[in-house]
Amino acid sequence: MRLLSILCLGVAVQTAWASPTLRVIDGVRSKPEAWPWMVAIVYANQRPNDGQFCGSTLIHPSWVLTAAHCTDGETRDSIKVLLGRKKLTEEDKGELIGIEQIIKHPFYDYNPENPNADLALLQLEKPVSYPILRLADHYSDLTQPGEWGTVMGWGAQRYDHSRPSEYADSLQELRLPIVSNADCNAPQSYHGDVQESMLCAGFVEGGKDACIGDSGGPIVVGTDTGWQQVGIMSWGEGCAMPDYYGVYTRVSFYQDFITDQICEPQDTPASPQLSVHIQGHYATASWSKVKTAEGYQFYYAPYSADLSPVTFDNIHSYDTLGKVRLSEKLNSGMNLSVAVRAYRGNCYSDYSNVGTIIIE
Repeated sequence: MRLLSILCLGVAVQTAWASPTLRVIDGVRSKPEAWPWMVAIVYANQRPNDGQFCGSTLIHPSWVLTAAHCTDGETRDSIKVLLGRKKLTEEDKGELIGIEQIIKHPFYDYNPENPNADLALLQLEKPVSYPILRLADHYSDLTQPGEWGTVMGWGAQRYDHSRPSEYADSLQELRLPIVSNADCNAPQSYHGDVQESMLCAGFVEGGKDACIGDSGGPIVVGTDTGWQQVGIMSWGEGCAMPDYYGVYTRVSFYQDFITDQICEPQDTPASPQLSVHIQGHYATASWSKVKTAEGYQFYYAPYSADLSPVTFDNIHSYDTLGKVRLSEKLNSGMNLSVAVRAYRGNCYSDYSNVGTIIIE
């Protein structure tokens, strides 16, 4: 991967059909081995195939991420999470885990039509050993318009704009293009209701979408280093309607809040030490290998002698996985500030020292 490359919903209660909430229409059944971090949220007093009402993702051995509105009116005793099962009626697979605590984002506003800060974290009663899903970094470029994401859930598969169909038994998935917030806010669409903390995906002609019962589930983007979650299914007008895209909580916008809640000192790697070597037009960045790290996130931005918005407004990052060295031939005048962080799961070290690349 090149040094300068830019990596290219429903409600919790099933009776509120009239609310313009998000909502997988025209999807396909997921393969049994796919999406091992996908989690169903179910009512504790019902069987999973009857009581599933929202999705979520395992982002830490002890935490799942979902939409805050999925937890409205719920307590740690009223819900459980189901891991390791793609078909809800296969009772011999997976396990139900109780909830230790529910943490909603403090800015969540309980708006049933277009909720702000629509995310919640559920702490599990005990750690689990299933694979976890990586969250998109705040400075990654995974949500550029036209990028393709995949959504998934056990929600309604049809919707006639008055009442959706029964929920799916097997996990469904669907690929959707990410849409710019400007297009999503067009007068014929959401007319300014979509904020920068939100993300839109879908087709202007409709026909494919998430639906009631899919809320809280992810939209993920494939990268060279695996799947990363860029959004949480949050809200929308109906299901799969023309001009009305699905609206998702933009995960990277809330990265710091999420990691502050889930990461303990033992989860957090030490910071790498960065060095930069320049020979002619070739620049090499390398850093020390951190013993407990699973990978590294590399950051770069235009260099300015006095740090300014030119630098801070143009930071990009990408996941190098296990690489600890990057080399690139750069053009004259292509001057950069670079840094790196180690990560373990979704828990990050502090930034390394900042390196400077100046090409005469």
